[in-house]
Amino acid sequence: MTNLPDTLSRGEVADIRERYFTISQDSRYGHFVRIPQRICRCLDYFHVASSRVAVTQRLHSYYLFIGVVDDLIDSSRLEAGTEILGQLDNRIPCFDRETMQSQASLAAEVLKCHIDGQTYSTALAQLKQLYRAVVRERNSRTIRAYIEERKVVGRLTAKLSYLLIRPLFEADREDLCRFLEDVGEVGCLIDSVIDLRADDRLGLLSFSPSLKDHLKIATITLRQGIRVTLKHPRLFGLFLEAVGDNVLDRLRSISSARKRPGVVPILETHSDTSRATAEGLASVAWTEP
Repeated sequence: MTNLPDTLSRGEVADIRERYFTISQDSRYGHFVRIPQRICRCLDYFHVASSRVAVTQRLHSYYLFIGVVDDLIDSSRLEAGTEILGQLDNRIPCFDRETMQSQASLAAEVLKCHIDGQTYSTALAQLKQLYRAVVRERNSRTIRAYIEERKVVGRLTAKLSYLLIRPLFEADREDLCRFLEDVGEVGCLIDSVIDLRADDRLGLLSFSPSLKDHLKIATITLRQGIRVTLKHPRLFGLFLEAVGDNVLDRLRSISSARKRPGVVPILETHSDTSRATAEGLASVAWTEP
């Protein structure tokens, strides 16, 4: 298991693997853990040489962390993000009983194991900046302010993914970073188009979106999406696949909720920090490069 403390016993390692794998199989995070595969396809498009296994490991831990923490914030309280960031202040992974009982805590500890030591401080600073953007998004009073913050959230989420895998490249690729940021921005906007009504019902917005607001965000999203696809037409199929995957995961979550006694389907729909996974990728996250 990559970079885990040597003090862990085989039984503890097995428990961590099993718990982490179970979390990654949750339908709520399906679209998150499929992102690494798509980014690897983008690396091929940009002719970036690197270990695809190593890239997948890091991105899987990162995007599952984003999905789990986002779900925690949406289902409990906004301040939960601050607690998780405080956990990341300590670079040394800790897999005690308390950690194993919390999905978000476990995801945070696993993420620590996949951040390059030389980039840890920068990554943590970026994560804190991302959280501040999420807070501003929640406090947005108008659709215009909300859209701007969603763009920031999308770009920061994508920039962080590049930062994590950059040490695996032979040279810096600013063109790839800009591309990922553009896609992240569009992805966040698409998520909002899908989730805006549900987020309003759940009280996750600080304003009540009107029909005009819905049309505004849809128009801006379409415009931005066309701009990106025109720059990279060969990736249009990949963009379309990601959008379809996002929509289908919403339907799966609602269907799953309806099968659970006492669960109201709308509670299974949540706003994404950045939703751009193949079942079983959790096992890949623990293999050596």
